Amino acid sequence: MAGPSVARSLLPAIPELERLVSRSGVGGPAWSGMVRDGALTPLWGGTAIRGDAEAGPTDRAHAIAHLLPRRGVVGRASAVWVHAGGPPPVRVDVLLPVGSRRPYEHPDRRCAETLLPAEDLDRVGDVAVTNLVRTAVDVARWLEPDVAHEHLRRLVVHGLDLAAARTLLETFSGRRRARLAREVLDTVA
Repeated sequence: MAGPSVARSLLPAIPELERLVSRSGVGGPAWSGMVRDGALTPLWGGTAIRGDAEAGPTDRAHAIAHLLPRRGVVGRASAVWVHAGGPPPVRVDVLLPVGSRRPYEHPDRRCAETLLPAEDLDRVGDVAVTNLVRTAVDVARWLEPDVAHEHLRRLVVHGLDLAAARTLLETFSGRRRARLAREVLDTVA
């Protein structure tokens, strides 16, 4: 009778999991089992990170990259999530340069056109994301104040310079919701 070590040597080798794993790459039943057992921690949609790894901005950006059209940029609440973590967005906020062709509708994203100067953008891995300051201004302008406060506090913890956000907001003077954004930024300080 063969011992346990002999029997173990006859089993196929278990492959090492990549850092990021897609549900489609491992199949539904395996995905469910690995999430249940803690081998995977879901990030967003059908993307997870190995259970022994801590998700960072690059991991979060990669998890939603497939939703970005060619000139799309992750912005607003989704950019907060990429930069600072926390609860993932229900839908990914995609910003497009003014005059861009709108991509097809997708249930997992919402698109908006805006001016996107290069100095307002960061690269997180291969993904374009609004920088902390621009993200703060957009969140203060477009989200409900109580939700914006929560997001802004997370950005401050991750290095947001509120004075720089106020300075950038001055360039939005006279635009929709700029006054509200000023009030929201002032209450976060």
